[in-house]
Amino acid sequence: MANQTGIAISIKAFLPTGKSLDEQFAALTLVKTAHETGDYSALLKAANVEDVKTEQKTRRVEDAPPAATSAPEPEPAPAEEPGSAAEPTPEAQQGDGGEPASTASEPTDEPIADEKVPGFLRRTKPKAA
Repeated sequence: MANQTGIAISIKAFLPTGKSLDEQFAALTLVKTAHETGDYSALLKAANVEDVKTEQKTRRVEDAPPAATSAPEPEPAPAEEPGSAAEPTPEAQQGDGGEPASTASEPTDEPIADEKVPGFLRRTKPKAA
């Protein structure tokens, strides 16, 4: 994260819509087009600008990701048909004794240092009454 200094601009304006349906449609079309394209110049020309505020601000922005190298992307491996030899059998998926092999996603009961765990997540021992 990096800090970026700039000027914040706030524009307060009023766009009259008129009384007829055609005038209202034209005003709403201006607004919709400005939002879709991101070009607000036509909208600001048609509106009555009441107030413009500017102030210097500093914002935190994401650092630019490192430029990707021009190395070619590896081709994906061809899809294998179901039931092929590369697919593990149910016997191979089980560990010793016929129990399923453990996976890395299973939670462990290892203690975690208290300074790394927020207070509301810490396990507390129930107090004897």
